[in-house]
Amino acid sequence: MPLGPFAIISLFYVVIGIRVLYRLIRSWSTVWDRNFTQSDRSTVDEAAFFVLVPVSVALHELGHTVAIWAMGGTVVDFGFYGFAGYVSYFPAEFSLTQRTIIAAAGSLVNLLLCLAAFGLVFLRKPPMRAAHNELLLQFAFLSGLNAFIAYPLLDLASGMNGDWRQMYDSGVPWLSGLIVVIQAAVLYAGYWLATNARSKARMASLTDVTPGYERGLLGGLRPAKIDTSTLSPAERTLQEAASRVTSGWAAPVKSHVQRFAGGTAMVLEWSGSQDGRVAVAARSFENGRTDIVRLASSPAGSTPPPPKLLHQWPTLPSTEQLTMGLRVAMEAAERGS
Repeated sequence: MPLGPFAIISLFYVVIGIRVLYRLIRSWSTVWDRNFTQSDRSTVDEAAFFVLVPVSVALHELGHTVAIWAMGGTVVDFGFYGFAGYVSYFPAEFSLTQRTIIAAAGSLVNLLLCLAAFGLVFLRKPPMRAAHNELLLQFAFLSGLNAFIAYPLLDLASGMNGDWRQMYDSGVPWLSGLIVVIQAAVLYAGYWLATNARSKARMASLTDVTPGYERGLLGGLRPAKIDTSTLSPAERTLQEAASRVTSGWAAPVKSHVQRFAGGTAMVLEWSGSQDGRVAVAARSFENGRTDIVRLASSPAGSTPPPPKLLHQWPTLPSTEQLTMGLRVAMEAAERGS
């Protein structure tokens, strides 16, 4: 394999992949048990990218190979880079339609793999453990993005005569049109899965996502978006107090509501003058108890330390009291106290 850009990237990919595989094997029993932690999720998501995606790429190229053989052709060269690959043959042996089918065979394999992964996650009864579901969901989204977005863009941007350029410019208009329709349908289905509220809730349930959070499109967790029309009176008090205090804060403040088992939190984050990123949360519990805590940061994939209590009330305070409490708490967090 010539030492070109693809080979160099492939070497980095393999080195990182070996490290990920080592971590996965070393923590095998804890990753796949029923206690699916944030650290486990990070390991599984990395395994999907560095272990399963190369498998899907190899099967993608095998799809081209089988199509060539099935139509009586000969494979004259092939390459595998982990994240990409190629198969070469003599085009003169085939008609325009056959060449287009050969070009499409690899992406068809990716589509079947994605459907199989989603089918196992959503349809298996009883459901698999959260770690298995997370691995398959992450793989399906990554494989789909790689095959139906990254590859077409790479072909068009680089000028390479890759699969998608051959499919788009096949010389058989009806076949190219059909392929574009299928690609659009696949992208729409992926977008729907990633944005539909019921779909996101289902994926969160199947992968043991912490209440108040949701899966990111490419794995990991992020605060779940909440429809403001569904806010409870206590949540509206939190929102109004946060709006008041952030409007007078010197630095831009990001705020979001997080629902958790037993209550709701209004999280405020900003860039502190001394301690980098600073975050506090006003939390209201079902029994009315309300407090304000400082949230400590932690490295990705590790369990964050417990929050530091800054102020509390036995019952939900008024908007004015909560606004003042948040202001004092933010100033204390800014000072690092």
